Amino acid sequence: MPQEPTPDLAAGSQPPAADSLRIAAAAVLRQGPDGMEVLIARRNAGAIRGGLWEYPGGKVMPGESAAEAAARELLEETGLAVDPSSATVVARSSHEDAGLARERAIVIELVAFRGPRGADPKPLAAAECRWESVERLDDHAWPAANVPLNAALRAFVRSAGA
Repeated sequence: MPQEPTPDLAAGSQPPAADSLRIAAAAVLRQGPDGMEVLIARRNAGAIRGGLWEYPGGKVMPGESAAEAAARELLEETGLAVDPSSATVVARSSHEDAGLARERAIVIELVAFRGPRGADPKPLAAAECRWESVERLDDHAWPAANVPLNAALRAFVRSAGA
């Protein structure tokens, strides 16, 4: 998958704050029996936004691209290895939550990867992880910043003819 420009999905949003935390999220895709599936993880109960669903991922380190960060975090959180050079940045979403001391302002970049053949993810840093139909993502509770990413991923999958 070639790298593509990243649309900013936060409708009516201001540019991200200078102190925003940059997050890369891995959307690992595979063909399932009923259509395209993506790997999702449920946050541990004690985490910020505990119990909600998300894409595996985390902070982008200095000097890292979003694809490199997403691949690194995916390996750390699920044991799955993917090639960052095969990634496509699907979308970006920003969100601010004044009620939080940490992660108050975030920018999430959703990075798509093809799932490795026979991939068997493990919830190494989450309560659980599983493959879910891209069309059923809205059946789960997500952090607000992730909701527009789900729509962008569905559009990406449909446009790719997958």
